[in-house]
Amino acid sequence: MFVLENIHNFINESFEYLSCDEVEKDLVSLFKANIDDSDANSHVFAEKMGKAKASLKKDLKFFYESDPATDSIEEIILAYPGYLAIAYYRLAHILYELDYKLSARIISETAHKITGIDIHPGAKIDCPFFIDHGTGIVIGETSIIGKRVKIYQGVTLGALSLKRGHDMQNVKRHPTIGNDVTIYAGVSILGDVKVGDNVTFGSNVFITEDVPNNVKVVISKPQLIVKQK
Repeated sequence: MFVLENIHNFINESFEYLSCDEVEKDLVSLFKANIDDSDANSHVFAEKMGKAKASLKKDLKFFYESDPATDSIEEIILAYPGYLAIAYYRLAHILYELDYKLSARIISETAHKITGIDIHPGAKIDCPFFIDHGTGIVIGETSIIGKRVKIYQGVTLGALSLKRGHDMQNVKRHPTIGNDVTIYAGVSILGDVKVGDNVTFGSNVFITEDVPNNVKVVISKPQLIVKQK
């Protein structure tokens, strides 16, 4: 069982690795107490951990390129809840794939409590990936997210209400998001819908059907009623 102390160690060591190129630490050593060297998964875990570190470096660069409010890489590492949530997710996803699902959920719920961002470890998120502000974001278990996707606060990639409930386990029930997609605040995309590449969603859109490539999805402009005081 992964304990919270080891989770925090992973995050801290990851940040040190990312911010200091000369540091080349083997993060797998942090988890020897949890995955035995004789475990058939141990070498797979090591390989996946290396890929996760590479993904986090790409995520970090994408954060810096995407947000004019940041002054440095260190600021993103130390102060951005979106980046922290992604770091937790990338570790949790490795464990989820190796069938350490309870440990994965403990990690993802730890991130949820700290950041307000709820990413299920079963989701498949490519890199680079950018979360701005982040509060209230929910990404469901069978969600798939492509490259260079940007998501803002209050976004839900969720499932429709299911009458069959637990019988739908292992069934694709969350959205698939293409590459170069921007999803602004308050958007809900529900069900096994497919969103194409180069799509932008305006705030507060509610989607339950497929969206083609190269479109903007917005709600009608509201009628403003201005009265004299």
